[in-house]
Amino acid sequence: MSRGRTLVVTGVLVLVVVAAVGRTWATGTADDAVLGSSAVSATGGQAAPGALALVLAAAAAVVAALITRPVIRRIVLGIGALAAAGATAIILRVLADPEGVLGPIAAKAVGRSGALAVRAQTTGWVVAALTATVTLTVLLLLSLWSAHRWGATSRTYDADADTVAGAREERVRSDWDALSSGHDPTDVPDAPRT
Repeated sequence: MSRGRTLVVTGVLVLVVVAAVGRTWATGTADDAVLGSSAVSATGGQAAPGALALVLAAAAAVVAALITRPVIRRIVLGIGALAAAGATAIILRVLADPEGVLGPIAAKAVGRSGALAVRAQTTGWVVAALTATVTLTVLLLLSLWSAHRWGATSRTYDADADTVAGAREERVRSDWDALSSGHDPTDVPDAPRT
């Protein structure tokens, strides 16, 4: 996949996860002998803490890969793929065990430690976030495979090692290099008279 496509798709996937994390991922009812039955819900940030941070780390890896050399690019993309896979694992936990996720949240809401027995179900936001993180993981793995074709970063604004800034902001060779090539750097022509 090309650099531009990778960046755009990564941006879209991160936006999907950011939007999903603020929404309700799991809802249910907590059964307690003292409190009775009460409704409980959890947002993505509560149900899957750390998932958004890992997705942002994966996105940062993509940006870093765009400005680094090929060897470092592969390392950074590999780390990004691991971060995206970690976010996927955290989200899968919510999808696989919503009761286990809501139990501690329900207990905390009523001021107890541990977990309450909860009957729960997930919402479509979990699936949206999961789809985005799985896609991001696959994208980073494909980018890791094709990163050698991205080309080198631009060196347009890099200073040459053997030049220094001149009096009028032009690039000139150092005095040492001028002497080495037979030119006297102290031999400056007179300024034109007006």
